[in-house]
Amino acid sequence: MEKPFGHDLASAVALDKALNSVFNEEQIFRIDHYLAKETIQNILMLRFANTIFEPIWNRGYIDYVGIISAEKLGVEHRAGFYE
Repeated sequence: MEKPFGHDLASAVALDKALNSVFNEEQIFRIDHYLAKETIQNILMLRFANTIFEPIWNRGYIDYVGIISAEKLGVEHRAGFYE
């Protein structure tokens, strides 16, 4: 999950409850909005260059990876989430 998500605290809490109703916390990977772009662009290097990730980032441990890049704007009015 890319964060921040929701348009205010109440919607973020509701989304978090929905996630936790389907997944265990250990199954959810949260990544910061600004860190996501560079991480996704370098995901193969990240996997193979880090001995921590390389042995467990494979089909035996990960069922699905979804990457959606639908946003055309920056953080805009959501900057308050970072403060």
